[in-house]
Amino acid sequence: MDLEEIKYRMQNQKLYCCDDERLIEEQLKRLDMVHDYNNLKPSQQTEKKEMLKNMFAEIGESCYIETPFYANWGGKNVHIGDRFYSNYNLMLVDDGKITIGDNVTIGAGSIVIKDIPSNCVVAGNPAKVVKYLD
Repeated sequence: MDLEEIKYRMQNQKLYCCDDERLIEEQLKRLDMVHDYNNLKPSQQTEKKEMLKNMFAEIGESCYIETPFYANWGGKNVHIGDRFYSNYNLMLVDDGKITIGDNVTIGAGSIVIKDIPSNCVVAGNPAKVVKYLD
């Protein structure tokens, strides 16, 4: 199977083989970014913001992710709106596209596997809306 077919299958929630060397190389680069973010000091806020901009497909204003956090693809397929906060131990299963709306808070230890609407608090495994915000 060629790399484009593998990526198509991955991003469309279809069974795919993840042992292609090119895919592994790309994913490891993304995982290194997550590792680097997780190892920044709490006082390195400027660096954290810059890293988030480079890691995610899209990230809005006033967004923060407590460390540690984890993501299969380092946020590559995640689109985050404005005013987003995630507590400790967020896990993103971002093989395919995930959209997180504006004004979202994610509780500690949550695992996000699908889109999250705007104006809510989510928590759990898998993460689900626990409260909508006014």
